Amino acid sequence: MRKLLLLILFFLLIDSLSAQTWEQLNDPPFYKHHSNGFGFNGKGYVLEGVNGGDFASNELWEYTPETDSWIRLPDFPGEAREIAIGTPWNGKFYYGFGIGVQGNYLNDLWVFDPVDGSFTQLPSCPCIGRSHPALIAHNDLIYMGSGSAANGDLDDWWEFDIQTETWTQKPDIPGGDRHHPFQFGIDGYMYVGGGHVYNWLRFDPATDTWENINDTPEGRVAGSQFSYNGMGYLLGGDDAFHQHVPNEQTFMRYDNQLDEWEILPALPNGSRWAPSSFIIENELFFFGGISDLINNDASLWKFDLSSLDNPVATHEITDGVKEDLTVFPNPVDDLIRFQGVSEDNLIYDVSLLSAKGETIKQVENFNLTEQIDVTDLPSGFYIVVLENEDSILRTKVTIQ
Repeated sequence: MRKLLLLILFFLLIDSLSAQTWEQLNDPPFYKHHSNGFGFNGKGYVLEGVNGGDFASNELWEYTPETDSWIRLPDFPGEAREIAIGTPWNGKFYYGFGIGVQGNYLNDLWVFDPVDGSFTQLPSCPCIGRSHPALIAHNDLIYMGSGSAANGDLDDWWEFDIQTETWTQKPDIPGGDRHHPFQFGIDGYMYVGGGHVYNWLRFDPATDTWENINDTPEGRVAGSQFSYNGMGYLLGGDDAFHQHVPNEQTFMRYDNQLDEWEILPALPNGSRWAPSSFIIENELFFFGGISDLINNDASLWKFDLSSLDNPVATHEITDGVKEDLTVFPNPVDDLIRFQGVSEDNLIYDVSLLSAKGETIKQVENFNLTEQIDVTDLPSGFYIVVLENEDSILRTKVTIQ
């Protein structure tokens, strides 16, 4: 009976893990890197980007997921550009900056309304023009900073009030000048990190102050990012030396309550430099850029973000009692620790299974107050099963 329960438990976990996979779609009818994407009302939109010939662009495309098809919309009316930046807020898309057709650095800002397809120019930033800065819209405010200008990288930080259409300079981003950093907004705070600088920071608009946070992705640069359900996500990008990041670090999310980064299912084709993404409902669409395997990677992929909200957390399946078992750190590279179980029930036989169900490591009569050495195991996702006479528990861990 216990073997049957363990088998059922394993297949339930495998079903949950298999839902957390990438699905390939039709390639778009264009190739871009450094493009800007967003989703609205069941459609995806992609603006600008640099094609394989490194030419500035003002193209606007619309994607329909039901038919996996694209149509080209009227072009962006502003100056054609490359390496611009955009951010969605309240059903609209705010877009600007970049490098113009004459190599001039731009400081303009526009808003696109997908309801009527219109672009409206807003007041330009009273700052130096730049390419690939951070741009975050949150709570009717837009924050912009860093980026590359004619004389090098920048560290300034600006606030644009959407209601009053006014710009205000704020305290500079600590840590040094940077370009093409990662950025997202969560719970009223702005987060900026990497961009060839080895720190991640949180900006508090209420106090105009910066605070260091967990900098696990370190100097990461030139990826895509978004916020979803109260967490920040990053996809792809290079390390600080423009080398591709390890495959298992290509898709990550940040929990601001725990100040922790979590490894998510790796991007297909390895990491990508300068990709783009957008979200429609609960589905993430990811495309473009230069991947580990393909120089100009035009492939389009879909990931169901709701699968991450159905955790493969651990449960007790006997006696009707639930144990809130947690493995930490996760991901791990040396020693696994456990917490969250009853002090009256600490001795288990522990098995680490591969995603195929193969037993990779076993420890008998293990006390959960101790640690398990996993330095001898290859990187990847593992299922952790704990079993004793009273219960069977399971969870998952990523070894890096």
